[in-house]
Amino acid sequence: MFNIGWQEILIISVVVILILGPKELPAALKTFMGVTRKIRHLSSEFLKEAENVISKEDLHKVKESMDNIQYDENLSNKINESITKKNKK
Repeated sequence: MFNIGWQEILIISVVVILILGPKELPAALKTFMGVTRKIRHLSSEFLKEAENVISKEDLHKVKESMDNIQYDENLSNKINESITKKNKK
């Protein structure tokens, strides 16, 4: 994702240790991991809600198209007549 190699991670680790010190590092890592976990949780919730909205919109479009279909009674009668003619043969 960030395209960071092991050398960059090593440099960042050394800088963080020098800035925070070994005593503050565990608390900083715990805070960082908590924030990362929250961001992942929020992003997954956002994706689920976006998928729900999209699927509801699709269902709404299907319902609209079904509502727009006109019921033709004459066509229905012709179909029923042709079915009964085939059954009599």
